[in-house]
Amino acid sequence: MEYKIEYNKAIEFIGAVFKYGTNKQQQNNWNSKELQGDLSKGLLDFSPSKYVKDWLKHVDENISPFLRNDIVFIVAKVPGVLDFCFELAVKKDLNGPQELIKSLKDIGSIKIIQTIFENYNLDMPFESENEIIKNALISLYNEEISSLFMQIKNHPEEFKNKVIEAFKTFYELYYKPYEDKVYDIMDRRCIEHNKLFHEDPLYFLNTIGIGDYSKIVVEDKALRMFVSFYVDIGLFHYIIDDVFILFFGHTIEHRFENKLNQEKCKALFKALSDEKRLEIIKITSKRPWYNKELADYFNLTTATLSYHLNLLLDLGILNFEPSFNNRYYYTTNKEHLKKLFEMAFNEIVD
Repeated sequence: MEYKIEYNKAIEFIGAVFKYGTNKQQQNNWNSKELQGDLSKGLLDFSPSKYVKDWLKHVDENISPFLRNDIVFIVAKVPGVLDFCFELAVKKDLNGPQELIKSLKDIGSIKIIQTIFENYNLDMPFESENEIIKNALISLYNEEISSLFMQIKNHPEEFKNKVIEAFKTFYELYYKPYEDKVYDIMDRRCIEHNKLFHEDPLYFLNTIGIGDYSKIVVEDKALRMFVSFYVDIGLFHYIIDDVFILFFGHTIEHRFENKLNQEKCKALFKALSDEKRLEIIKITSKRPWYNKELADYFNLTTATLSYHLNLLLDLGILNFEPSFNNRYYYTTNKEHLKKLFEMAFNEIVD
């Protein structure tokens, strides 16, 4: 099967919304009491691209608090909205933010809410009584998530209009002025990535995907790859109509850099200074674990868990295990961890 890396402008807009919303949420979460004193704070850099950093700074300095709250709410508080948009862009082959916004207008609000509901993986139909859904969400997640979803379910049209209005304003003020420059950059980057990919497809996938994708390539599975400018080092898996989709950031050079240096050594010891991260390594060395399992095991919020996971992923200590059930499975990369320890030993002794 012939694979290629694609660039889609509607998906890029979704990535820009996601980037700003998660950036604000991360700032809030990492200043929480739970992570105070963590030696690894500051190790992660979720925006290696200076252009993206400057863009985030510009948005933050100019955005109204009302639009900021709406974007953070959509991105961080209501799982499934951006996933729905991503699937919509792929299925309808949308190729721009305005096409995406128009398509959202044409879709019934109940359809959007139902897709969000399905993201919670509750073992019950959407038509179940509100009280049953509410209690199930509290039991599986928490009262805040349950309360938010019930409000959305009870006011679907108002919620849909709020999302569309936030997208329209964000597009006009903080995306449109940068469109042409970003698209020019990504035209070139897409060519570079495809060249790199075709030199060694499996090595490329395993490196940027932080996992083992041999089954997908060897078994000739349906695969599509989308690259993003704004989600510069992010990585996401989707399954849409039995097609495995990899969505990743364009700043991937650091994953192809094999030098093990003193900074990496320092980062290793800081990352291992936390008992939770040590336990994550221990249990994922025995079998794959997915997000919700880990969050429940450690009694952590998904945001705090993602902080710990991203540290270990960035160091290559954890792998993603590609899955066709829309879950993110994590396993310990024992071979790479061994190399890190050997590097640390040589760095200290020498």
